[in-house]
Amino acid sequence: MRLLPQSFSIETSDGISLGAIDCPASFTWTREQSEVSSLTLTAPRQELTTQIIPWHTWISAWEGQRLQWRGPVQTNTFDNMAMVITAKDTGRFMWRTRTVTTKSWASLDIASIAADMWRDMLDLHGINAEPVVLPALSGAGRYSVSVKADVRMLHQEMAELAKLGLKWTVVRGRPVLGTQPTSIAAELGECHLSAGAKIVLSGERTSNDVRVQGTNYSHTERVNLGGLHLQTIVSADDIFGVSNIVNAAREQALKRSQIKNSLVIPTSDTLTSDAPVELDNLIPGMRLAISALGMRTVCELQKVDVNGTSAGTTVAITISAINDATELETMTGGTQ
Repeated sequence: MRLLPQSFSIETSDGISLGAIDCPASFTWTREQSEVSSLTLTAPRQELTTQIIPWHTWISAWEGQRLQWRGPVQTNTFDNMAMVITAKDTGRFMWRTRTVTTKSWASLDIASIAADMWRDMLDLHGINAEPVVLPALSGAGRYSVSVKADVRMLHQEMAELAKLGLKWTVVRGRPVLGTQPTSIAAELGECHLSAGAKIVLSGERTSNDVRVQGTNYSHTERVNLGGLHLQTIVSADDIFGVSNIVNAAREQALKRSQIKNSLVIPTSDTLTSDAPVELDNLIPGMRLAISALGMRTVCELQKVDVNGTSAGTTVAITISAINDATELETMTGGTQ
């Protein structure tokens, strides 16, 4: 991965430029799966320092001429010598927005439902960032959902949709809603990782007999797992309707019935300069194939960390292994 120089600009929420930040001493920014990402920057005090006002002012991170990150400033700490800016991505507005309108959706892909609620939020705050809705994968559930205006905060609504399988991230200030394609986006080897990796087999959170208890109905789904009967109960008090609860139980059973086979990369690990992937294309949720320790592991990208100082810029990744079908599940069949 060969990186171009990083730079930072300050602008109003509607994109009117206030100026560039000169000579940043250090910075870090992230992209995350189903989490609000952040940016922190330290720089000498300069003319625009006192113009940087939380929520009113936004900061953008650039790689060369390509926008990589954008979001509203949360804090600006400065003295006569230096300033430290922290910012969050557009998702932070979910914690400052009540559910905007009363709506119902019938038998619809969960990402499309989420996109409607995001649009309402973005319109309320005057933010020009149309959500990207990824095509639903084959076999994905369809849900009926109702919300009421001003009853809950939007992040609470998203948490409920996450129980139904919603995944989201924010890239360059725009929300990306849904599950990334299952095709492999890049192949990486041990030579592309600056530190070592290890393999962890874990069954600590494995359950193959899952009962979802909704408000007016409960349903149990079981996945064959070599004769095991590892049971759990998932409370979903805000999920209504038989079909929603059945779909949620199926999602939870498939998700929880895996013996996790994880390739663990230390958080200090970074991608080397010859890694065959571009910063533009590192989107949380994408799939990477990593060959290390004698095995090839298909992984989902969870987080990207970009860190820079005067010595240069590094990119670290956090991944989780994908177990589409475990060995025991393959031996004994599928969902029952």
